[in-house]
Amino acid sequence: MGTKGEILVIDDDPDFCDVVQTTLEEGGFTVRCAHNGSDGMTMMRARKPDLVFLDVIMVSPTEGCSVSDEIFDDPLLRHVPVVMVTSIVDTEYLGWFPTDRPLHVDLFVDKPVPMHKLLELANRFAVHSEPAP
Repeated sequence: MGTKGEILVIDDDPDFCDVVQTTLEEGGFTVRCAHNGSDGMTMMRARKPDLVFLDVIMVSPTEGCSVSDEIFDDPLLRHVPVVMVTSIVDTEYLGWFPTDRPLHVDLFVDKPVPMHKLLELANRFAVHSEPAP
């Protein structure tokens, strides 16, 4: 059986990754998880996903912002939809969040987020494209 598409979750919370992976796989998607931006970029370059769910606060308080810039700066990855899923608005790091430049994401979603909402977003943004023969 085929998949609706491949989703990469970049988030340092293993419990969040597990729940998201289970939910999206039950919804028909293939899911990979990376627990920091560096691993996420390596995984993206090895196999481009159809959608990325990206946390902000990981190794550094704004690592996800740097990752979104790196995705945007890569011509092979810049068209992959990125949904930023974060709890930064409820932390002491909110002031660190860049407001003086564009944020290269398609949507910003606050945690906690109901899993049915992530499944809806996956169905909306993950457009599976068959690999070339």
